[in-house]
Amino acid sequence: MTTLTKREQELLQLLREDARKSVTDLARELGVSRPTLQNMMKKLEEVAISRYTVDLKPTFANAPIRAYVLLNREPRKSVDILEVIKQFPTVKFVCTVTGEFDVIVELEAGQYEDLEAILHGIELIDGVSRTQTYMVLSENFSQ
Repeated sequence: MTTLTKREQELLQLLREDARKSVTDLARELGVSRPTLQNMMKKLEEVAISRYTVDLKPTFANAPIRAYVLLNREPRKSVDILEVIKQFPTVKFVCTVTGEFDVIVELEAGQYEDLEAILHGIELIDGVSRTQTYMVLSENFSQ
């Protein structure tokens, strides 16, 4: 694992807050030259940043229906299950957790029928023993 300098960590935080800032503005905020900042950006893109993206407000998203699926799985099939789930195009993230359930999956769908089909698909994955779904009604806070 690559260690980031304090300045690189500060740059990463500035990009998290607003990735649209210009290189000139970022360099000014960090008190470094433009070429130095560009080198820092290059390093971050090699070791820390996987992609730049747009995070739409839920009321403006093309896929307004969101749900969280909690599932239990057979331990021997954990890797296979995660690989199958990652292939669903509407999956936003997957994480393993401690507690009553083993995995949390966030889904987005354009229609309830689409969401139902995805949920049914997850239930049919070999090794998934139980699911529980929570529909998002509103988003009250997001960073």
